[in-house]
Amino acid sequence: MKKIFILALSIFCLGTAIAQENNMTREQMRQYLLQTQHKRDFAKRHLHSNIQLAPAPKQTASPKSAGLQLPAGAWFPGEWEEVKAIVVTCYYDHLVPGHENDGNWFADPVVTGYADYYYGSYSNQRGGGPYISVPDTSNSSFANVFFYLMDAIQTGGAEAWVRIENAADSSIIKRKLQRMNLHSDNMKFIIGPGNSFWFRDCGPIAFYYGEQDSVGMVDFMYYPGRALDDSLPTLIEEQMGIPNYITTIEWEGGNCVVDGAGMVLSSDAIYENNADNYGQITWDGVNESSITYENKPSLTQAQVRDSLAHIMGPRGTHILPAFRYDGGTGHLDLYCDMLDENEFVFSKFPGRYSSWTDYRTAQKNIDTLCSYTSVSGNKFKRRFIPFPCTNNGGYFSSQNVYNAQFTRTYSNHTFVNNVIIQPCFSNVVDGQPSSEWDRLRIDSVAAAYPGYTIYPINVASFDGSGGAIHCITKQIPADNPIRILHSSITGNTEEAYTSTNAPITATITNRSGIQSAKVYYRVNGGQWSEASLTAGADNTFSGEIPTSTFTSNDEGFTTVDYYISATSNNGKTITKPMTSEKGDGSYTFYLGVNPAAGINPTGEQRFGQFYPNPATERASIELSLGNGEQYEVLIVDLMGRIAHRSTLNAQGDIVYNVETGKLGSGIYNVVFQNSGERIVRRLVVK
Repeated sequence: MKKIFILALSIFCLGTAIAQENNMTREQMRQYLLQTQHKRDFAKRHLHSNIQLAPAPKQTASPKSAGLQLPAGAWFPGEWEEVKAIVVTCYYDHLVPGHENDGNWFADPVVTGYADYYYGSYSNQRGGGPYISVPDTSNSSFANVFFYLMDAIQTGGAEAWVRIENAADSSIIKRKLQRMNLHSDNMKFIIGPGNSFWFRDCGPIAFYYGEQDSVGMVDFMYYPGRALDDSLPTLIEEQMGIPNYITTIEWEGGNCVVDGAGMVLSSDAIYENNADNYGQITWDGVNESSITYENKPSLTQAQVRDSLAHIMGPRGTHILPAFRYDGGTGHLDLYCDMLDENEFVFSKFPGRYSSWTDYRTAQKNIDTLCSYTSVSGNKFKRRFIPFPCTNNGGYFSSQNVYNAQFTRTYSNHTFVNNVIIQPCFSNVVDGQPSSEWDRLRIDSVAAAYPGYTIYPINVASFDGSGGAIHCITKQIPADNPIRILHSSITGNTEEAYTSTNAPITATITNRSGIQSAKVYYRVNGGQWSEASLTAGADNTFSGEIPTSTFTSNDEGFTTVDYYISATSNNGKTITKPMTSEKGDGSYTFYLGVNPAAGINPTGEQRFGQFYPNPATERASIELSLGNGEQYEVLIVDLMGRIAHRSTLNAQGDIVYNVETGKLGSGIYNVVFQNSGERIVRRLVVK
């Protein structure tokens, strides 16, 4: 389907706080634009008062919902699955001819080649005319974020699809990457106008369909007033050949989480977006007076849910309360993503933020999400990553300050096959954040996503804009996918598989069929063994890990790592998890004496992951303890021998340290236990 290429009149709602700043530097100008014109939620909050709403078309009856019929067999992959490309852009300076080097002038594109622009005080001095789009290749930390993104995408084995304004900009961007010693050999360029870099929100949501698992896109309506950006899916369709299916439902991709198996999640911000009848902007391409908002039908909450279920969530559509202090977006991607179809990963608010409105909303949303049933019929699992800090590693003074000046998040990252492009908030030196507080938290993120290569990018220049890495990237799924759905065995199994073998079942599909499937496993960090999985009905493959033959020590427990490998008839091989070929990205469960008997899920939330992991001299873990709790701490090797025993008696938010330099190299399980709960965390010592 072709989308009429509508060009946009952007929205300006400029404050007077900097009315006296008549000589801003180019960098100050960019920061100002980020906080106004390019703030992630700016357009949805401010409809342009000078643009009229077109008369409503006559209808015989109101539709039940804004339905859309996708091709047969459509399914939406999870973001952790294989991708062939990520769509990004660079930041563009839109300049006024004759004032290119004057930092007091900037242009805001209205239509192709024509813009509004402001001068001096940025209050009431306004004009219109042509503009010049120039890629920002300065060495500012903000501009460089986009080039590091392009490098990280290629590091993950995917193509960087870069939207540019002019064909000649491709050479400019490649030269900039080469000057920075970054990858520039696996790139494609999408040429067309735009006025935003929030591609997660204005870009399409990709899916597979048909017997050949072809790739298609759903194009939801972006913010009214941003038609220039809302045409990105059309550019991808026209230049990359991916069919585009359009709906008038207003929705941003940052507020979408899917489990890859027919469940879709969003926040109730989607209700507000669809409650009015303002559609996208159109014009006749000639007369400015013809610029109008299209009239779209307003939808009830039930109609919104029905529409999402019809398009994306046939197995389950769930709408959660939105955060109030997240920069104004209400988007889930600021605090939530999924490790796979079985498990959520959440940002964990420190206990001292317990009076915050969003702290309470987060707790309720997490409990709600983990009460839902996964595609395997089990409750979803959960794990946690840290909440960011201020620039000195401290706490934010209030949720209002956090919302207005920071809106930082470690959750807002992007999967690129075996790589996670990870936001951090201090300069990156030799692949690591330079601030210790930032580096330790990134190590904790790495521990929560075992096996992934973490590519950190300093996004402190995005503070207060309402977004980070995930918000400015958009995945394009891989061709010829091998889809593996598996109810993973992780954590503590008590005595479940000491007398009977552990069953392994997976649904595995490929357009050519599956030639073979195997499970690879190892015990206590030893050598890998394999067992074949036998094909059954409905693309189900089954087998078992011979755990009944494994020896458990009553003083500890046996550790079992495993992963699934499948090869298609057309010669492609994929593993589940995708990171498992590194060994430390496999599924892990424990046999024998269960070190976490009677585990309290609420208590589990209060224990982070060790970082760094693997460790050499020291490893740390963040704990959120109550008014005063005492734990016995055991460090147990894989033979069940206790290498260290101590007592922990503390309260509040603390960091617990283990001096790993005193331990021998190997894999350890650290057990925190008292009369009410036992928590286990794995620790690898180099």
